[in-house]
This record gives sequence, C-alpha cells and structure tokens, in this order.
Amino acid sequence: MFDGSCLRRKPSRELVDQDVQPARYHIAFGPVVDGDVVPDDPEILMQQGEFLNYDMLIGVNQGEGLKFVEDSAESEDGVSASAFDFTVSNFVDNLYGYPEGKDVLRETIKFMYTDWADRDNGEMRRKTLLALFTDHQWVAPAVATAKLHADYQSPVYFYTFYHHCQAEGRPEWADAAHGDELPYVFGVPMVGATDLFPCNFSKNDVMLSAVVMTYWTNFAKTG
Repeated sequence: MFDGSCLRRKPSRELVDQDVQPARYHIAFGPVVDGDVVPDDPEILMQQGEFLNYDMLIGVNQGEGLKFVEDSAESEDGVSASAFDFTVSNFVDNLYGYPEGKDVLRETIKFMYTDWADRDNGEMRRKTLLALFTDHQWVAPAVATAKLHADYQSPVYFYTFYHHCQAEGRPEWADAAHGDELPYVFGVPMVGATDLFPCNFSKNDVMLSAVVMTYWTNFAKTG
C-alpha cells in the first residue's frame, strides 16, 4: 500500500521542479487502483454498471495527436515512407508487450493507416500518422467509455471538434489538436488573444464560441 507521508514531508518546490519524462506514447501518470477511491479497473467497473447514472458529454478533437507528429511540422514534403515505417514500428515497440505478435500488428497498422489511393504522398502519410495517434490515445478510449455508459441506458452526447483558431507558427496542415476546443468553451474569442491562447480570433470564432458555450451550458442545465 502506498504511504503518502513521504510526499507530505517534501517541500512543494521540490515536487513542482521535477521533470517527469514519460515513455514515448505514454502519459506521465494517471489514476491508480487503490482499492478505496478507485476499487478496481475503471473499465471493469463500467462493464459491471458500477458508476453513477449521470448524463455524459464527451468528445474528441479531429487531430488530438498533433504533438506526436511535430517532428515533421516544418517539412513541406510530409513524412517519407521510411519514416512512416519507423514510426509505426516504434509505436508498436513502445506499446505492445508481446514480441510474438509485433510483426503482424505492425503490418496491420501500416495497412489500415495507408491511404492506398495516394500512398506515395508524404503529406497524406503525415495525416494518417496523426490519425493513428489520435485514434489510439483519444478516440478509441472516448468511444469505449461512451459505449459502456450508453449500454446502461445512460444518456450520452458525443461530439467531434474540427475547428481551431489561427495562430502564428501553427502548420497549415494541422487539424484541431488536443485542447483546441478550450478557448471556445470559455469564451476567449470574445475577450481577445491571451498569453495562453495567442490567437488571431475572427468574428466566426466569436460566433462559434457563443454556440459552444450554449451547448455546454444547456447540457449542464438539462442534460
């Protein structure tokens, strides 16, 4: 059992200054099954119907996995065939723990995430890699969560967010990335650019923000 007394004795600055480096394609930390607050694996609990029956609003952005393809952001040619193969292999090696199945999994991913109508297009390879990372890290878990919730007749509202504000240094090919919905949820376009959201907001951004806030607040009021 984890004893938190050691952490409580640490100066807060020492904790804040730690540079946590998660493994590639992993998050730094997450919920822990402690037998108390989280009594079992959340997926198992949801499969058993062990959750509060509230309405759920859940969704994803079109290009959530942008940070995983940032290495190619400045390339006008996108991603080469060799870089695509290496990235898929690295992805499988970091996430899949059974060596006997890795070759099949690599080839399956390459097949599913190749645009066969435009297979020699480097820009398209970059887009399909972005789709791979987005699907793995965000879309698949969100869809699974929504489905488990809906299986118990709990109302679920699922959205996909496609829009992002215009900001300097952002690649033209980039879709709405992780967190790009936040300025619209909190009305930032109505105020103007901030340090956190240094965007060139347009009148359309203001209108979209008003619509998003209406959706979110209506959900909070009535489900």
